[in-house]
Amino acid sequence: MVKPTFNLIKVADVRDDTMILTNGSLRAVLMVPGINFYLLAEKEKELVIDQFKNLLNGIDFPLQILTVSRLANIENYLNYLKSVLENEKEPLIRLQLQEYIEFLAGYIENHKIMKKMFYLVVPYESNLDMSKLRKNDSSKEERYEEKLEQLETRIVYLSEKLSIIGLQPIRLQTSELIQLLFETYNPSLRWGLAPIQLFEQLSQTTLNYK
Repeated sequence: MVKPTFNLIKVADVRDDTMILTNGSLRAVLMVPGINFYLLAEKEKELVIDQFKNLLNGIDFPLQILTVSRLANIENYLNYLKSVLENEKEPLIRLQLQEYIEFLAGYIENHKIMKKMFYLVVPYESNLDMSKLRKNDSSKEERYEEKLEQLETRIVYLSEKLSIIGLQPIRLQTSELIQLLFETYNPSLRWGLAPIQLFEQLSQTTLNYK
């Protein structure tokens, strides 16, 4: 018997800005902006390398670095420009905006513009099998809260170490985690094509892939 595709996704739920895997483990995701390392001065390069070494030496848990390179979607930006154009009264500015919008639209149609994102996947492993505990089992929620606290400690540590390097990581919220899953498993779409409102609505419900 052919199993549904979602059986390949080992995510049981997404809530509290956290992915909950089918084995009870937790995953948080930090979006980290990139830096152009080769444009740094030699002393700056050495400092970045040393600080990154300190970060790695200070952790006692595995980290996953996820790099996503996907066709960019600028529809929202074009829509914003069009709204500005509608409200603009100055003829010269209207003409320049119109030409700029047409240029962008034509360029996107004929060229592949890639968007690259960097993520740190922060884990907290657990031997607790969430699927074997009843929904009304209070111990399940207590253990879950304890795991969240441990995960938060790791996130704080990583965020502080990255900020020393000059990076400001952003933790993905629940709706953004759902969006990341959706767009990862739908690579044919331009990144950011699906409206974020869709994922915000989904985040209000309990996801269940089991």
